[in-house]
Amino acid sequence: MKKIINIICVMIAIVFMMACTKEGPMGPMGPMGPTGPQGPAGNDGNANVASSTITVLPDDWYWDETSWRVDFQYEAISSDIYNSGVVLVYMESNDTWRQIPMTFYYTDYDNEGNLIYCSSSLETSFYEGGVSVFWTENDFYDGYRPDEHRFRIVAISASYYNAHRDMDFSDYKVLKETFNLAD
Repeated sequence: MKKIINIICVMIAIVFMMACTKEGPMGPMGPMGPTGPQGPAGNDGNANVASSTITVLPDDWYWDETSWRVDFQYEAISSDIYNSGVVLVYMESNDTWRQIPMTFYYTDYDNEGNLIYCSSSLETSFYEGGVSVFWTENDFYDGYRPDEHRFRIVAISASYYNAHRDMDFSDYKVLKETFNLAD
């Protein structure tokens, strides 16, 4: 789709350039105007790091016999990233991005009203072109489909990762500042 849009844009530009001559429809072209003011500096891009945020709805999860699972297509995980790069996944929790894998603990009540201690673990797996997130309850019960959650996926080339190896990758704020990531 991007290729088609790019081709159409190039064709439109060519038509406009061919239509421009020194003799415009209203007469000869006038002198060049003054240079405008400098615009504000934009954010630098980073071809070595890609990031995206994905919202997962409850119905997006499916049960795979031991855990809830959701799969994301993510083109930035190329064969180079898959074979030698790094893929990091974060989940938003209380307005903070927390790196997966993670486990959180909570209490609940069983059917007889007894207090029970529970845990949920999140893990990821990535493959060329995508990521899977697994949500496992400590009792492997499928009765609690996960709620809506936002995930952020970051794919980093091997050379860029190696150049920043001492960085705390679990701290998304540091990662965002270091790699100039947009939200």
